[in-house]
Amino acid sequence: MIRKITLYLASAVLLLGTASCGADDSIEQAAAQSVEQFEAMGMPGMKNDALFVAEATSANMLHVQLGELALERGVSPEVKELAQDMSNGHNRVMEDLQHIATEREFVVPTQLGRVHQKVYDDVSSETGIGFDLAYIKRTREEHDRLLKRYEDMAENAQVMEVKQFASKQLPLLRQHLQQTEALEDRLGNI
Repeated sequence: MIRKITLYLASAVLLLGTASCGADDSIEQAAAQSVEQFEAMGMPGMKNDALFVAEATSANMLHVQLGELALERGVSPEVKELAQDMSNGHNRVMEDLQHIATEREFVVPTQLGRVHQKVYDDVSSETGIGFDLAYIKRTREEHDRLLKRYEDMAENAQVMEVKQFASKQLPLLRQHLQQTEALEDRLGNI
């Protein structure tokens, strides 16, 4: 009990300290808080898992937000269909991820990380067919990165639930990557 109280107090102090930094990345903050908690519980070597959970949370938030934006602003019916698939898929992934984060006491960001915010800003600055093309291109690029990161974590995560989560999501990420590549090929010839 005292250990948990100490852990929560340490987390609160860390949270207040990082909140005042302002410019720090939400992914880095969440990962650092997780690592500190795990080390306080006598669980060293959790940096990669903590960073992955924070990155995956931000990336999934990005794809849900971009999907919602594409449903509103997309020109092509194919883009809107892809956006709906992305939103649905990444909402399900977020539910799984939130369950693991809560169960294993990972700290997750509540806003997009700096890199993901830049992707969102870049896509949202476009209009018309330019928006569709930017959405598809950035979604493909992000899924290519996500797929590599999830494959690595399916092999190398320390926490079994994180390893299983990463492995479970691989078919969806591969499907999303194939969908975006195919749509990019079709619309890229416009």
